[in-house]
Amino acid sequence: MLSAIPLRKLSQATATAALGFAMLAALGTDPVQAVNLQTFNISGNFAPAALDGSLGLPVNLANGSFNGTYTVDVDQLLPSSSFVDLTSWTINLVNDNTVLRTLSNSLAANTAYIQENILAFSDAGLLTEQNNDLYSLELYFDSNFTGTGSTNDGKFLDNSDLGSVQISGITAVTFAKSESVPEPRTFAGTAVVAITGLWLRRRQKG
Repeated sequence: MLSAIPLRKLSQATATAALGFAMLAALGTDPVQAVNLQTFNISGNFAPAALDGSLGLPVNLANGSFNGTYTVDVDQLLPSSSFVDLTSWTINLVNDNTVLRTLSNSLAANTAYIQENILAFSDAGLLTEQNNDLYSLELYFDSNFTGTGSTNDGKFLDNSDLGSVQISGITAVTFAKSESVPEPRTFAGTAVVAITGLWLRRRQKG
């Protein structure tokens, strides 16, 4: 005949099991994915003036800045990988707290990639006979760039139509920083571990 289990021990066992299930739920039970997508914050500053002879947006971005996010399969960012397309991106070009233009993956013609130490975003717009606009932000990091780092080397290029006149311009990037965005479930997992630790301490004292 089975002996009776004390009510206190049964309650502790139940609570432990419940915490275990909560931890699994918080950490996630996502199915195995073919890609390891990670999102990064990107920000930086433009030079006080565009290059001599420049016209268009580079002139307006003097002393301006940029900010945004991009997402990439980080498993592909290895020294042996020469070219990796970004899956999504949104980069705001700002001056005087005004967004002058946004580079994004909203159109199929727009591209962005990491190639060894280069992080680049290109917005081709609607390429027609009347519109040959091309805007490009290029940042040059240290070799084997994998999404995290800073640089003082880069440029923004404008090759677009101003009325009926084709214009071009360049402004330098004086500083840029890229850093990963923590996944939400990382915070949840940390909170569950902390709660579990507190519960175990109280249990030992009791």
